[in-house]
Amino acid sequence: MNINTLCKSAAIAAGGLACGALACGAAAQTPDMAAMEKWATATVIHYEATGVVKDKHVQIPAADADQYGDVEEKVTLSFDWDKNANQFVGAPKFQNFPAKVTNLTGMDAGCPAGELKGPYEHFDIVSATSNGEGAVELIGVRKHPDTMVAESCGAGLKLYKAAEAPVSVWIGPPDPAMMAMGPYLPADSPIKISPDGKSIVMTALNNNWVWTFTPSLK
Repeated sequence: MNINTLCKSAAIAAGGLACGALACGAAAQTPDMAAMEKWATATVIHYEATGVVKDKHVQIPAADADQYGDVEEKVTLSFDWDKNANQFVGAPKFQNFPAKVTNLTGMDAGCPAGELKGPYEHFDIVSATSNGEGAVELIGVRKHPDTMVAESCGAGLKLYKAAEAPVSVWIGPPDPAMMAMGPYLPADSPIKISPDGKSIVMTALNNNWVWTFTPSLK
């Protein structure tokens, strides 16, 4: 296991991490070789993963209408991963949680906020598919509820009917050997190790998702 291998894994998991950021922060340091060897000899690794996204000023209706809110969404996955084949072992399990919508606004802050007639779900996982190269596509759905909108900041409310739209997010299970590099990662790295040293926390660079991967040996 070497820094370049770890960097490649980090790049996939963080959605485009520049390898130099990891290499520069760790090049002058000595990683925990015992921890690296522990994970280097493993083939199948079990992951418990939690993804959280916080998006601001999200358009809530299923059409181009002025009803917005701040959204927080959470999903979890549980799966076994063959790190040599870059594939799932068996079928992954996942759980979707209710989204939280706050700060409802209309066209601007002075407009009526409108009403949601049902729950808005920003991202509910439907399936997960690995591409054989270390990345996983989470195929999901965005659920827009019936929404009453104050069009053009008017006093009357117009109904926009509920609808669903397909969405997807890419993740990459990180190499657990990364945990040996925790003390040497740059402070501004999108990769962090949890305080208890048991999880890898990845902040995506191409969206607002933050993923926490907790690996264990099978």
